[in-house]
Amino acid sequence: MKMPTQTEKKMYDFKSQEFIGKHGEMILDKWFGSAYKILDVSGIKKYQDNCIDRIFMRLDGTTISVEYKFDLASSRTGNLFFETVSVDNKNIPGWGWRSQADYWIFLLPSVEIFVVEPGKMRNLVWQYRGEAKEKKVQNLGYKTLGIPIPLFKVKGIAYCVSQLDQEIPDLK
Repeated sequence: MKMPTQTEKKMYDFKSQEFIGKHGEMILDKWFGSAYKILDVSGIKKYQDNCIDRIFMRLDGTTISVEYKFDLASSRTGNLFFETVSVDNKNIPGWGWRSQADYWIFLLPSVEIFVVEPGKMRNLVWQYRGEAKEKKVQNLGYKTLGIPIPLFKVKGIAYCVSQLDQEIPDLK
């Protein structure tokens, strides 16, 4: 009997990843919903193209665009995955370069939340890229490429770090 290779063991598919992501979105919506009115724009093409999942509306009427990420693997790897190429055989840039959101909000399995400004995260990726080894994630018919960034490095540049049982951060 042939043993599965590393790639065969780690096959991802969009549907299961989407299901996991939707669960994380529900958790974050519930938590942030007590401080902000939240508009889910994840199904609207112009927002999808710009990697924006939500619009947070403040009491004063101003808004903040947000992209949610639920990184289950972070508890096992100690890293956040910064996607550089979404679909390798079509050369589609990853969310890490395409996102136009004001903030990225990462939900970790430890129920920890990192709120990160995209520019700071991109700078961190550029600084760290010499040390980091690009990872390839096999999907059905294509690969996703990205750079694993250690959680402690992301924590160092985060706008804020919270637990789900803590007060909701004021996003400026």
